[in-house]
Amino acid sequence: MDSRDQVLVNLGDEILTAMATVSEAAGIALSKPNRGASVTALAVPSNRMVGEAKAERHMLASNAEARTALARLVEDPFVARVDVEWPKGGPRQTTYYFARRSAAGLTTAIEGAAFVASGAKLGALAEYEAGETVIIEINGVDHKARIVRRAIVTPQMREGLWDAVLANFEIRNWGEILELLRAESLRIGLDGLKRKLAGPTEIEDIVGRLLAEAAEADAERGRLRRKVVDRIALRDRPVLNKFQGEVYRLPLDRQVILFGPPGSGKTTTLIKRLAQKRTADALTERETGLVAAYDRARFVRPDSWAMFSPTELLKEYLGAAFSKEGVPDDGNVRTWEKERHDLARNVFGILRTGSSGRFQLVERSFLIDPSSRGSAALHDGFAAYSETILTRRCDEALAALRSAEGDGIRRQALALANALGPEGRFSSTDVLRFLDSADGWQAEIRGLSEAISSGLNRTVNLLLNVNRSLLDEIAGSLPTLRGEDDDDVDEEADEQPAGAAENPKREALELVMATMRNWARAVAEGRRSIGGRSGRVISLVGNRMPPAESLLDLGKQIALRARMRTLVQAPRSSVLGLPTLYARFRRQVTREGKHFRAGEEAGRFIDRNLISTGELDALLLVMLRNVRRLIAYADSRRIESTAQHDWLNTLRSRFLTQVFVDEATDLSAVQLACTIELADPALRSWFACGDLRQRITGYGIRDEAEIEWLNRVSETKIDVRSINIGYRQSEKLRELCDALALLLDGGDRQRTEASKGSEEANAWPLLEEGLSGQPLARWLAERIGEVEDAVGRLPSIAIFVDGDALIDPLVGCLQPLLAERNIPVAGCKEGKVVGDEREVRVFDVQHIKGLEFEAVFFVGADLLAERLPDLYRRFVYVGMTRAATYLGLTCEGALPAGLEPLRSHFRTNSWVK
Repeated sequence: MDSRDQVLVNLGDEILTAMATVSEAAGIALSKPNRGASVTALAVPSNRMVGEAKAERHMLASNAEARTALARLVEDPFVARVDVEWPKGGPRQTTYYFARRSAAGLTTAIEGAAFVASGAKLGALAEYEAGETVIIEINGVDHKARIVRRAIVTPQMREGLWDAVLANFEIRNWGEILELLRAESLRIGLDGLKRKLAGPTEIEDIVGRLLAEAAEADAERGRLRRKVVDRIALRDRPVLNKFQGEVYRLPLDRQVILFGPPGSGKTTTLIKRLAQKRTADALTERETGLVAAYDRARFVRPDSWAMFSPTELLKEYLGAAFSKEGVPDDGNVRTWEKERHDLARNVFGILRTGSSGRFQLVERSFLIDPSSRGSAALHDGFAAYSETILTRRCDEALAALRSAEGDGIRRQALALANALGPEGRFSSTDVLRFLDSADGWQAEIRGLSEAISSGLNRTVNLLLNVNRSLLDEIAGSLPTLRGEDDDDVDEEADEQPAGAAENPKREALELVMATMRNWARAVAEGRRSIGGRSGRVISLVGNRMPPAESLLDLGKQIALRARMRTLVQAPRSSVLGLPTLYARFRRQVTREGKHFRAGEEAGRFIDRNLISTGELDALLLVMLRNVRRLIAYADSRRIESTAQHDWLNTLRSRFLTQVFVDEATDLSAVQLACTIELADPALRSWFACGDLRQRITGYGIRDEAEIEWLNRVSETKIDVRSINIGYRQSEKLRELCDALALLLDGGDRQRTEASKGSEEANAWPLLEEGLSGQPLARWLAERIGEVEDAVGRLPSIAIFVDGDALIDPLVGCLQPLLAERNIPVAGCKEGKVVGDEREVRVFDVQHIKGLEFEAVFFVGADLLAERLPDLYRRFVYVGMTRAATYLGLTCEGALPAGLEPLRSHFRTNSWVK
């Protein structure tokens, strides 16, 4: 009797028994009513119909989490079993079973073993191979552990019995032992071993022997098909390797970016981190304290996190992966393009609507340098400009108030000046103090506002009574007046009433009121003229304007109130006043020849208040960062929520507890900084992943040096990590893609390593030149047939073309040829359609980041090179790295010169030799 076989049988039976035990225990616990603490146990329960009832909400949320975790264990008991040897202290050897997410309190369900969440500290034991030694922290003390046995499993219920698909099965000194089982199914493998151990019967089972030999031959033929990609989905890897485990377990309040080649598990690591940080029994004590202080109920809310991806197509692709980890995608996967538009239009009021906003977003740009570094320089220039203007206004307002009429105002101004330090000048930090020390100023402002309102109404009523047609005249000039900036506008004046923009006469009245207010202030300050919109209205009114002397007293009141408002509303102005400042900033830098191209067209672009995406990113970043600073200050002072700060609470509601960015190198440094600023200041939990070689946008980050800029502007310290193990591609495809990576700017000689124990089909990549039209369709159809024959079924197959316009013609040529094999073919347009997994699908190459297929055909590489000479190799790299086993590259003419060094990595014509 082979002792190894018996050991495997014993281990396998233990694993299958444990599955049934955990599933049954979870089912029993789930069937019990009111599992977990009851709200009636509280000493003083709250009325949940009113008020916050925080204790009750927390308890109900915890109970709901527990029941969800139990329901998950019924269907998916655990994902790993590990036997660990502890050289010092404690029991000599311990067996651990690890749940995919939470153990749901069933820690002792399995007799003689511990049941633990895979995301917990001890879960790291499953990420090491048998024979490796691990240093793991337990209760603040480091312990050494040796992995004796490890089995990574995917539980499945088959015909009423638990079974498991085995991903890894290792025993120290034996190594990988899946071949001993000769099957992916644990139960089938064990049945074979048990028959072997039982020995021969008196009557030779010739039929059974022949069937077993045939099954073994089929298993050997299918050995290399184990990794075939059947559908667009992340491969389910419930237990990651030790390098990925170290990354996703980094503390919750860290900022991390993970670089790695295609297929190295970056996105899987991202998803695993999200799931782990939302699992209560997987958090460290420190993380538990952070979440408790933050608000656990808010932390696990479905809308509390977001993942930014470059394309809409990834949403469907990632949805199943999120759900598998127990974190459903409820609109959480977003594109930065849509998030930016929503923030700019509906939150910060930058983009024009029917009643508010300033700018109109357009695709065209007049930036001299639209790259990531150019956008960063634009941001830096505007950030410095806006801070200078805002603090200078505060300095000027305070200086004027120190000599103002009224003892109360002068006393407050003197006290403020003394608090600013020896020089008595404002800094950006000093602006924050008006979040919690403005009550005295507000009382003075209210008194002045009543007097100003009365005086202004009286002045305008007199003007309109004498000149009955004036409002109609101004209403007729509204199209011209709307395009004017008002350089002398009282920025702290009341906002335009709702509905003014829909009623021309009402809008004209508001213009007259604003003009009189601004002119009265100018008179009081000794200015003889004002420009902008108010100046144009004064020209329209002409000699009908009231005498300047009659406005002097009103103007003094308006100027005094404006100075106090400058201080009191400084926090608000540092955010919502920035679009107006940006309009002035870009006029100034254009005159200076900075950032924007010169010329009449650029001038018209600016005069019409048009704005490009790169500009909008820079403006949003300054606004988001200032909001974050205000929130951080407010929380440290525990400011009471008042109507005065409603605007800040509205902005705060957009913060996210965890922010993730996939394919981060397709975003500019400014865009990445915006996503960091969306992470709630209380946690600043941000995790990004990407590959510099896969950048396919002209504005994406180009190297790790830009991370230093990110650290500076977002006031973070991003932890940069790298992994280099490829799980997707065969050896020949890895070698081809590594060779192409050397041709890319920023490429290095680092070789993508294969995952240990991987079993790969290893087909040569194919190159075919001089193909287009019907000959191209015939070549594709023949190769698709070869793939189906080699795999034994139709796996996921994609064809990439350069542009949606090429999809339908190619589909039309392919359909009758593939119909002979009853293979459907479909076009997936605009990056929004993922198609059916049993179709051959045709995509525009610009939308395929992050996807994975068994076979890929990249059509017309030479035409892409003509259209995008600076980026085409990156698109080819991304396209090639989507293939797991089979790759075909075609050209209408010849292989582009920039790809010629790769020719030796290809074969021609066919996979059938």
